[in-house]
Amino acid sequence: MIYKICRVIVFIINCIMFKFTIIGGENIPKKGSALICPNHVSNYDPLAVASMIPREVHFMAKAELFNNPLLGWFLKKVHAFPVNRNEVSIDTIKTSLKILKNQELLGIFPEGKRVKSDERIQPASGFVVFAIKTKSPIIPIRIQGEYKFRSKIEIIIGEPIYLTEHYGKKISEKESEALSKQIMDTIYDLKQTAVV
Repeated sequence: MIYKICRVIVFIINCIMFKFTIIGGENIPKKGSALICPNHVSNYDPLAVASMIPREVHFMAKAELFNNPLLGWFLKKVHAFPVNRNEVSIDTIKTSLKILKNQELLGIFPEGKRVKSDERIQPASGFVVFAIKTKSPIIPIRIQGEYKFRSKIEIIIGEPIYLTEHYGKKISEKESEALSKQIMDTIYDLKQTAVV
């Protein structure tokens, strides 16, 4: 209930503050598990993406945010859960797999930190393992633009990526790193019009 109320509030804020364009909304599965994987340019990204997707998304959030009891309580109410960016805990892995096995949407920023829109980095590879273990598609999302008053923001949603050839197999760390980079490049390459 709190999630739905917050989504409506954030959507209204988005309409007032920015000029949002959503491209490829039909690529979000109407049912079943999937990993929602956007690039990360701002702390506002989870709010922007979650408010524009009709299904509820369980986002990973940095563990430090949960140190504040009130903020931690609120984040849990909107389906966020903590992740230590230096060393992912067993609890985080179990929570992620449970979300996907329950046929829900898991939100992960593969870059693991905010990255300038003109930069490319090697992402973490855990999301690839989650996708393979649960046979879930990865939904690449590119966020373009700056969160300034009445600025144009584009959320470009690419076609689902299925790692079918790896299902039921154990992949090496080198293979998962290569796959994660390939998928991150796909995210970076999702460009539409020039954002002004």
